Amino acid sequence: MEILSPAGSPEALRAAVLSGADAVYFGAPSFNARMNAVNFSSQDLKDGIRYCHERGVRCHGVLNTLVSDREMPAALDTAKALVQFGIDALIVQDVGLCRELKKRTDLPLHASTQMTVHNLDGILFAEQMGFSRVVLSREVSRKELEFLAARSPLELEVFVHGALCMCYSGQCYMSSLIGGRSGNRGECAQPCRLPYEGGYRLSLKDLCLLKYYNELEEMGIASLKIEGRMKSPEYVSAITAAYAAAKRGEAYTEEKENYLAGVFSRSGFTDGYYTDRIGSSMFGTRSETVNRVEVPTKEYPRLGVEVSLRPQEDGLLCTAVCDACSAEGLLPLQPARTRATEAEEIRVAWGALGNTPYYLKSFDASLPEGSFVPASEVKKLRRELLDRLTEMRCLGTASWKDLSYAAPKAVPYGGRWEGVFQNPDALPDADELDFFWLPLESVRKYADALRARSGKVGFVLPRILREGEKQAAERLVGEWKALGVTDALCGNVGHFPFCFSHGLTPHGDYGLNVYNSAARDVFSSMGAKDVTLSFELKGAQIRDLTTERTGAIVYGRLPFMIFRNCLKKTHGQPEYLTDRMGKKFLLTCAFGCRNELWNADRLWLGDKPIQNLGFCRFLFTDETKEEITRVLSAYRKGAAPRGAVTRGRF
Repeated sequence: MEILSPAGSPEALRAAVLSGADAVYFGAPSFNARMNAVNFSSQDLKDGIRYCHERGVRCHGVLNTLVSDREMPAALDTAKALVQFGIDALIVQDVGLCRELKKRTDLPLHASTQMTVHNLDGILFAEQMGFSRVVLSREVSRKELEFLAARSPLELEVFVHGALCMCYSGQCYMSSLIGGRSGNRGECAQPCRLPYEGGYRLSLKDLCLLKYYNELEEMGIASLKIEGRMKSPEYVSAITAAYAAAKRGEAYTEEKENYLAGVFSRSGFTDGYYTDRIGSSMFGTRSETVNRVEVPTKEYPRLGVEVSLRPQEDGLLCTAVCDACSAEGLLPLQPARTRATEAEEIRVAWGALGNTPYYLKSFDASLPEGSFVPASEVKKLRRELLDRLTEMRCLGTASWKDLSYAAPKAVPYGGRWEGVFQNPDALPDADELDFFWLPLESVRKYADALRARSGKVGFVLPRILREGEKQAAERLVGEWKALGVTDALCGNVGHFPFCFSHGLTPHGDYGLNVYNSAARDVFSSMGAKDVTLSFELKGAQIRDLTTERTGAIVYGRLPFMIFRNCLKKTHGQPEYLTDRMGKKFLLTCAFGCRNELWNADRLWLGDKPIQNLGFCRFLFTDETKEEITRVLSAYRKGAAPRGAVTRGRF
């Protein structure tokens, strides 16, 4: 099981390696989810990868942001440079970028946690895309991990230590909509760490799963990921060393965890998601740092060398094997004048590896009787063979094919109007919209309304659908199908395998984060009847992506977050989270006893129409039927907004 450590700077990379990391992950100067980290220049990347490979440490490059069509060539150039430098894998969020990378390289791709993969269907989607590993959502529990690890066709990577976002990764738009700094673009301003009425209601403690190391290993998890590319080298060193010690078999103690809490934590640590014990105990704010850390300067001996010696006609053949690399050389043999060399002497010489990442794992020698081997020759050959082994590990194996990237042209089209309703009690008359999207769980209560809108109704699948919730969802899907409704609005990549296994027609929702034409076409090729573009795109970017099967949100409270913890006081009733400026953000219930947080101000584009959309989508949350009718009438007239509204990222 791999210990994967963060490297937000060259200094942090060295700290991780010297503290026992099996692999590190770091970002280029652009297209990574920690754009405010120091990150790496081109030369830093080259030097860092070489430094790691010399020591048997794997390198994962981070390209896990959404990429626009105009940025795609630069993102691909960055990936090409990383491949040429010898990177071992790329961590990717954008499915469009993934598709373009698969055309050009055989390098392993890892699905970022920003893809919000949290169930087996999501893993199956990632497999279909060509990923070799999935970084699961932090909210996945122990029970779910056991289930997924036993069935996953891909490697699984799990966060075990560091900061926890309140929202499922990849589904947080709060920073983007409030301050123009998108978490999906690597620029999150962390508004969740600010106080709100009632305290720090969106700030979670840091994660620590050190005590569960053995459990995770038994499950077959491929990689344990430590968060922290914004953290200091000292932090990276301390946390990496703790998990490396667990890998060596050192027992967990509370004292170790308390020490780590003193290095950095937020009111201590939590394991609430892993143990399925969520609630108020998971929340906390940054604690004072009390423990100082010294970064090691000595090499971490992680590379075991197997050495064997066998007599040949012209000398003693010495073979050194490390991992999958092998090197050979001849030691000269001389007749012993006074004393013959013993095998133990050569073993001791090979074991004197000093401050190197190597250690002698095994030694087997057969020496002719009465022969002498000069000690200087043993040391010389040892250096030569180790140098050759090091060079072999530094050779990149992935290839790159140069292909140009050209985004297809937009296709003009005049589209339909669709409404998504949080509250089906507020449905307008059937002729006011071309299509109505209702919550999955509303099927029983509104069967009559569905019949009145026959052929114009679909249901919204929950963006988060845990393994334990699938049976309930499947029962509800069966009731929709009994009414003749098979159109499903899909806000998670895992919805596509789910739809195909249940005979549903998928439509892409905003949670898919479609930011470029390649991503749009990926979902279309996977059966999506139409695709909703990301509302983080600007108006001109949206116009560049329009087709008859592409639409955008043009009205409503835009979503900020969806989270597993429940902040609400009254189930089923809308509540509000008030910030320091007096803004009231709508808080609603979501499927599976989750919460969704919505913007205080509604998006209004009635006077800024986007031409040629396949469909315009209206998000209705807490509006009454009368208010919805007025909104639709105002949009038909191209009316300017009244009151507090937002233009989103338009």
